[in-house]
Amino acid sequence: MEEPVISEADEAAAGNISYVLREEEQLAQVWSDDDRVEHERSVREGIERIGGLRQLVEGLRAGVDAVWERFVTLTLERLLSERLREFLDETDAEILTLSQRMVEADCEIDRLRSRVQVWQRRLEDKIALLEPMAHRTSTQTHLNMMLARVEGLEAYLLGKKDVAPEAYDLHYKRHTTLPGDLLYIRVRLSTTQVAIAASNRSKQLSELVAEWTSLLLELDRAKAELAVLMNRVECMSDLSRYWIAYLDVARDKSV
Repeated sequence: MEEPVISEADEAAAGNISYVLREEEQLAQVWSDDDRVEHERSVREGIERIGGLRQLVEGLRAGVDAVWERFVTLTLERLLSERLREFLDETDAEILTLSQRMVEADCEIDRLRSRVQVWQRRLEDKIALLEPMAHRTSTQTHLNMMLARVEGLEAYLLGKKDVAPEAYDLHYKRHTTLPGDLLYIRVRLSTTQVAIAASNRSKQLSELVAEWTSLLLELDRAKAELAVLMNRVECMSDLSRYWIAYLDVARDKSV
C-alpha cells in the first residue's frame, strides 16, 4: 500500500504553528490594557500641563503688556519731570521678574516637549513591532491559498475529477491527508488573523501618535508666543539701558 506523501507546504505548516502562537502572544503583549491605561493617563497629564502653560503664557502676556504700555507712555513724562531714573529702576525690576518667569516657562515647555516625544516614540516603537506581523505576507495571498486548498480538498473528498492543476497536485498526485489539510488551513487562518489584528492595532496606535503630534504643535505655538514676549522684554531692556546711558552722559555734562 502506497503511503501518503506529505507535501512541503504541510511540513511547513506543522513547523509554523508554534511560530503563529508566538506571534499571537507577542501581538497581545505589544498593546495591553496596562499600556492603554498608561497612555490615557499620560495624555491627561500632557493636556493638563499644557493647559497650565497656556495660562502661564497668558499671565506673562498681560504682565508684559502692562509694563510695555507704561514704558512707552511714561518715559518722556518722567524725563521732563526729572524722575526718569527712578522710573527706569522700577521698570527694570519688573522686567527682571518677567524675564525670570519667562525663562522658567520656556524650560517647562522644553521639559514637557521632551516628555511628549518620549511618549510618542514608545508608540512608534510598538508600531514598528507590529509592522512585520501586519505585512509579513499579503492577506489576499493567504486567502487565495486557503481557497485553493479548500476547493481541492472538497473535490478530493467528493471524488470530483475536474479540478484545477493546483488542487490535483495537492490532493491526487500527492495524496495529502485530511489532518495535513486542516493543519495547513488552520495555520493560514491564524496567520491571516494575526496580520489583520496587527494592521488594525497599528492603525489604532498611529491615531494615538497623532494625539501626541497635536500636543507637540500646541507646545510649539506656546513657545513661539513666549518668544515674542521675550523679544518685547529684551527690547524694553535695551531701551532702558539707552536711557540710563543718556542720563549718565547728561549728568556728566552738568558737572
